[in-house]
Amino acid sequence: MNNRLMQKLFFVSIFLFVNIDLIKAQINVPGDLENEYFQLLSLKNQKVNHLGYGPTIDPFVDSMEWFLWDRFASSIDVKEGLTLLDLGFKTHINSAYPRGYNDGPSWRGRGLTQEVNVGMRLKKDRVSLVFLPNIFYSQNASFDLAPQIKKDVSPFSYQFANKASVSYRIDWVQRYGEKSFVNFHLGQSELRYQDNIFTVGLGTQNLKFGPANINPIILSHNAGGFPGLDLGTAQPLQLHFKKRNFGIVETKIIFGQLSESNYFDRFPENNKLFFTGMTIGYSPPFLPNLVLGFNKVLYKQRKYFTIPDLAALFWIFDQGAMIDSVLTKDSFDQMASLFVDWKFNEADLRVYLEWARNDFSGGFIRTITEPEHSRAYTLGLEKVFDLSQKKVLYFIIEHSNLVRNQSWLYRANPPYYQHIVVDQGYTHQGQVLGAGIGGGSMSQFLGLSLYDQKSLLGIDFQAIRFDDDYFLEMDHGSGQQELYNRHQNEFSFGLKYQRHFQKGAVGAKMINSFYMNRYYVLDNNGYNLSLNIQVKYFLNLAK
Repeated sequence: MNNRLMQKLFFVSIFLFVNIDLIKAQINVPGDLENEYFQLLSLKNQKVNHLGYGPTIDPFVDSMEWFLWDRFASSIDVKEGLTLLDLGFKTHINSAYPRGYNDGPSWRGRGLTQEVNVGMRLKKDRVSLVFLPNIFYSQNASFDLAPQIKKDVSPFSYQFANKASVSYRIDWVQRYGEKSFVNFHLGQSELRYQDNIFTVGLGTQNLKFGPANINPIILSHNAGGFPGLDLGTAQPLQLHFKKRNFGIVETKIIFGQLSESNYFDRFPENNKLFFTGMTIGYSPPFLPNLVLGFNKVLYKQRKYFTIPDLAALFWIFDQGAMIDSVLTKDSFDQMASLFVDWKFNEADLRVYLEWARNDFSGGFIRTITEPEHSRAYTLGLEKVFDLSQKKVLYFIIEHSNLVRNQSWLYRANPPYYQHIVVDQGYTHQGQVLGAGIGGGSMSQFLGLSLYDQKSLLGIDFQAIRFDDDYFLEMDHGSGQQELYNRHQNEFSFGLKYQRHFQKGAVGAKMINSFYMNRYYVLDNNGYNLSLNIQVKYFLNLAK
């Protein structure tokens, strides 16, 4: 029997035993223009799908009472067999310096970036397998890097995490070497068991904790997903006791492994980090559109990992690491946040707040007397205006502040995402896992999008002031201009458009950015033009 006949028989057997069903599937790929449309659907429809966390793979999407695009009109019927997922292509160009936020594993350096997302899902009973990798090419063209401050810090890494009093560092890559490269990442891939109550999954999909859209503080889509195990509720669960309704709750716990980039240090023994995190959201029965929640993450160098660390979310058993002949109890870095997410359905309005604490410690008295110590926050508002039956205006405003409070002057308080023991900080493969603007930064974002049945047209504006924590400690010299003229700022204006067709969608986004005092050098100003073009081919057409 020849090889050609063997191949034919193999593929015939696949089609006999696996039912291939091209169905709709909501798998949100970080960086897709249509992700904002999912925010619009969540705001306009009554039911809350998740309480405080946003997975990119979501099989529990109910039939929509309201929708614009027929593509996402009905529920996701996750049938048995093989589902071919939509083909996605992205082309991104940065004219002057790298720029990209919440784009997952993709690195949008200076020059050209080409990205492809292609994959499939296989389901059998309560078990599903999703294979949706991210493949991209980065030209990674050269640009002026920051002056190298210390010899033990790679010139390609972030230079401004080194303070005079304590040497904090962070594995935050500014350029991935000197050459162009191709990268393969497993992307939104996972193996999952799921029933109506419980779910457990193993994979690399991106997760988002909290209600923020632009700058979630604890966990965002800014970096690529890390290999991890998650377990928790499969969907929001009703709480009943003696026929009384006590609201709904949803929770998820994660264990994972973070990796250092190739542009940090030369010590392979600290290349891996242990990560654990949790999120829990609760909606009371008397205010069903209000969600109250709590997030927490901890991470440490894997060389210090012990089995009891699996319970570190609830109790830390280790006694710390020995650093410079001093016993410290900071082998773990930890962050936690409280959040409020409130929808007002009658007004098509949503307000949200995430309030976080960084590397927190201290007793009850310290907490109640200085609740602002190590705090950060993100607050935002979404509103939809109905212009006609099939046309709406979507508005969002979000403000984030990760700048240290003044209590750092007399109480230990590392900048967000940095730590004295965990040198790499809160990063994975060289990118920050939390807010993309980075620790010590502040952001204001405003967006306005017009939607109809086939398209969206939007504008947005963002102002970022980068790393005030470093700015306030640096030596500014004497006889120079006022300090308020020397902040490192970026002001960006964006324009986007997307059009849906029967078999696909085409979209583009252009962002024009003006950077002031880059690298804290007075009048070191410049412009960057970001152009993003996206094409998606619908393999799984609506039925």
